[in-house]
Amino acid sequence: MYTLYIDTHYMELVLALFKDGVIKDKIVRKDGRHSEYVVNSLKELLQNNNIDISSINEVIVINGPGSFTGVRIGCVIAKIISYTKNIPLKALSYLQALALNYEHKVKVGISDRNGVFVGCFDECHNLIGDYYYINNKDVSNFNDIYIDGDVDLNKVYLYMKKEAMINPHLLKPIYVKRIEVENG
Repeated sequence: MYTLYIDTHYMELVLALFKDGVIKDKIVRKDGRHSEYVVNSLKELLQNNNIDISSINEVIVINGPGSFTGVRIGCVIAKIISYTKNIPLKALSYLQALALNYEHKVKVGISDRNGVFVGCFDECHNLIGDYYYINNKDVSNFNDIYIDGDVDLNKVYLYMKKEAMINPHLLKPIYVKRIEVENG
């Protein structure tokens, strides 16, 4: 069974291919130009492993938080693959993926130029409350937030195995900045 992992939420593009729960291959691009490279990177990942898109059995996608374009690219690709192939789609936020590194209640954040986008998670890695944003001038008042970090793809895979699939039409991206349409 092949699982495709997609993360385009920020400057780094990460595509990983799991076979029967083991990472078989991974492509990482750090230039932030996802719209130019994601399709070719996906083709490369599949070709390097001598499979085609029809071999994918499920998709795991990071649905944010991040820039509008970055998050949208990963979510749209995940939705298209899931919907057209009628395979399971599972999503988690980058912050939840970071929280998987801890076995206790934790606040994790992802920084950008202007501040930190934060989520608080319980010991079972469920979001407590809502995500929130702290401006750089106020970040020093919060010393209990683990900011940025590495996602352990093996932990993500194991965690997502027990999570329910979602309808691709209901996948909701998480943006660092709300767009005008969302603000109503």
